[in-house]
Formats: sequence, C-alpha cells, structure tokens
Amino acid sequence: MAVSKIALGLNARNYLYIRPFNKRRAKRRADNKLLTKRTLVRNDIPTPKLLAVFRTFRDARAFDWTNLKGSFVLKPARGYGGGGIMVVRSWDGQKGKRVGGKEVTVQDIETEIFGILDGAYSLDNLPDTAFLEKRVVVSSAMRKLAKRGVPDIRVIVAHRVPIMAMLRLPTVHSDGKANLHQGALGIGIDLRTGITTKGILYGDDVVHIPDTKMKVRGIKIPQWDMILKYATQAQDVSGLGYAGIDIVLDEEEGPLVLEVNARPGLQIQLANGASLRTRLDRLEDMRVPSAEFGIDLAQRLFAEHALSDVRGDTKVLHIIEKVALLGPNGKKKVVRAKVDTGAYRTAIDEKLVKELEFPTRDERVHVRSSSGKQYRHTAKIRLRLRGREIETVASFNDRAHMMFPVIIGRRDLKGYLVDPTVYPEDVK
Repeated sequence: MAVSKIALGLNARNYLYIRPFNKRRAKRRADNKLLTKRTLVRNDIPTPKLLAVFRTFRDARAFDWTNLKGSFVLKPARGYGGGGIMVVRSWDGQKGKRVGGKEVTVQDIETEIFGILDGAYSLDNLPDTAFLEKRVVVSSAMRKLAKRGVPDIRVIVAHRVPIMAMLRLPTVHSDGKANLHQGALGIGIDLRTGITTKGILYGDDVVHIPDTKMKVRGIKIPQWDMILKYATQAQDVSGLGYAGIDIVLDEEEGPLVLEVNARPGLQIQLANGASLRTRLDRLEDMRVPSAEFGIDLAQRLFAEHALSDVRGDTKVLHIIEKVALLGPNGKKKVVRAKVDTGAYRTAIDEKLVKELEFPTRDERVHVRSSSGKQYRHTAKIRLRLRGREIETVASFNDRAHMMFPVIIGRRDLKGYLVDPTVYPEDVK
C-alpha cells in the first residue's frame, strides 16, 4: 500500500490506531497504574517496587509509617498529568522532605491520600486508590543531563514493534516534571543505536540542553537494548495494540517500566523529525511473532540515515580522555587529552614531540585557534585511545600554558561517539 508522508494527527491516531487496537478493557487497565504495575510484575518486567496500597481512609489511618524508611513516592492509581504525585525523601518514620526541601509529616501525607481517595486527581473525578512505591534513584548518566526531576524515555510500540522513541528531560520550565506540555525537553532517539538526534522545547528546535553547553544530538542512551526489550514486552502484556511506554533508568536496578499509556501524545514526531504514520503504514499487515523479532525489524526499518554507519559496539568518548602516546623507539607516555570535535586536526605539545622522538615533517599547516590564525609545524604521531591505535599527523606548538597537552581533533575520531556529559572538573 502507499505510505503516508504526513505527520500523524490526533484524529487519525484515535481513528486508525487507538479505536481498533486498544480495546476498552486494556485501556482501563493501562489507565490504572496499580493494575498496570501488577501486570508487569506478573510478567517479570521490572518496575518500581510496590510498598503499600490505600483503598479506604481506614487503610491510611492504620498504616504504620514508622516501618517506612528512606524514600518513596505516593501516587493515585488513576491520576493523570502528574497530579497527586508526592515524592518524599529522607523519611525517618515521622517526617521527611519533599522536592525543594520542604518538610512533610504523616499528617501531610494522609491529607494527600484522602484527596486521592476522593478522586481529586482521577481521570473522571471518581473515587480512586492511592499507593506507595519505591522512589527511583536516577542513574548517574541521566543525572548529568537533568539537574532536577526524573528523566524518562518514551517508546511508542505497536504490535510488538518499537516505532519511535524520545528522551524527556525535566527543566526549570517544567518544574522538574518530564512533561513536554509543561516545558520538558524532548530529544529524539535513533532506534538502532540509542543515540539522540534532535531536541524540541515548547515545539521549537533546540541545539543545547537549556542552561548547559551540552548538545542534544549525539548522547548515547545506556542499556538501550534492554530499554527496547522491556518497552516491547510491556506493550505486549498490556493488551494494547498501540501504546506509549515510559521507562526510567535507576542507578541500581537499571531500566524500570514506569507507566503504560493507552493514548500517547504526538510531539514525539517533532523530537524525531519523522512521522509516526509513515512508520506505522510500513508495518500494516505484517506479522510479528515475538518481541525480539519486532525490535530487530524496527532497527532495520527506522534507523536514522546519518547514523547508519555507526556500529552497535561503537566506543563512546568523554570530553576528557586518557591517551597513550607511543613513540617510534618504544617510548610511551600516558597523558590527559581533550576530545574536541570543533578542531579538525589533532594538536600536541612540542615538548612531547621531542620527549617521545616523534618524527617531524617539513610541511606546516594553517590552524585557527583562540589565539587567532597561525601556521604550525607537524609531526607524525601514534596514540592509543580506548583500546584503538591511531596514526596521524598532528600540529605541535608550545602548550605549557594550556590545561591539556593534547587535543584530539575530529579528523581522528572516526568510529567514535563523543558523550558531552563529562567535563574537566569531573575527571580526576
């Protein structure tokens, strides 16, 4: 059949995918976070641990809060838009702290529970159920990208095939919530490699993560294969034919399925610069026997063209790396180098050229730097970076006043990815 090139709209989403593929019973289960959690646990899909359930006021009054220690999250089973969610840290049995440092007591929590039970946050304002679950400890990789809130990964899955994915980063605009409508940053993710592609904030394209120098493109998402696996399995067991799966990365437990959405939003198309409908049309009438088959199919069909040459085992570099300089006479020296994709050619301190006896060349090259334009002498050098040996021609000059004696330019970074989330102050 002909494949549509237009973006998927709200009416088309409802008519073509949600109405025929998401049956009423499955939608009711997805809308209830407690039922969803139990379905995930029953099918051995990782999700934050359930700590307590409150169905009546008596349940809340009778609960022994002194046996609860550390951190937890209070949620309404049928809430939406983040309403009614209370994150509590440093709980000592009687009091704790909310996000922002405000103190919270047993009475405060009970008041919030009573509001949930009365239906203050439910989809249809009907009486609801409250529950406590273990608080997610955001992985260090994600924590460097968002200073507050819990970043998550949204994966759209249809009939066991991942269709599209994005990273959602809380910002100061979103008050720490990973909600794009409230000002969170959405960043598209290539399904094959798990590498971010482009970002949007309030629907507009952005190049950098707000208030940082980190580019939104080129971030490698950790444990990407596991994320796709759990997202596809969660869609399969949910009974929904078309679903949005929200996954968080916990520091100790890895990927955890946080929610299953029966009516996922459409801004993920802007974050990826691609149409959901185009991808879904390519899968029409295709039989997918397993989650593994669906993941493999998605990674073949929907890989970003610009990343098609990136191998799955591509080495990921930080901004600062240790490199071994290998002299022609067996001499070796390990130094800290700056990985600089803004520089074309590798540069090295002239003292290292002499110390390691790298052969110099008569040719000089034209270089632009913070000092202006200049011509520099060159030397043929050999170095080892993340287990790979590189032979290159580097420019050299006096770098004694510089923080790093070696700069690795993009000419010598073929086959690597650069993770911009580690800065000099993070490297010992």
